[in-house]
Amino acid sequence: MLKARESKGKILSFFLTNWWIGAFILMAIALYAQALYQKNQLASLLQKKAELLKKEKELAIRDQEQLKLRIKSEEDPEWALLVLKQRLGVVEEGETKVIFKKRSQ
Repeated sequence: MLKARESKGKILSFFLTNWWIGAFILMAIALYAQALYQKNQLASLLQKKAELLKKEKELAIRDQEQLKLRIKSEEDPEWALLVLKQRLGVVEEGETKVIFKKRSQ
């Protein structure tokens, strides 16, 4: 019984004299947990940004393809004639242009 008290006393005196070790370990664990939380938050944010950039890239590629097709079609004389007819109202020789006016009531 005396040895048990002595060993408990030694253990208690060890922790009382070296309390800072436990405090340091707890502080290190808390800092690690905080850093891990921040890393996970940053990883989540970067994942969302990567997905957004991927969608923007796909839209830009789609727009680029449409512009390439438009440039190629502008070189086609039939397409140029169609644009002139639709946007500018140009008519070819022998065609009749009909204009409908809205009545104001």
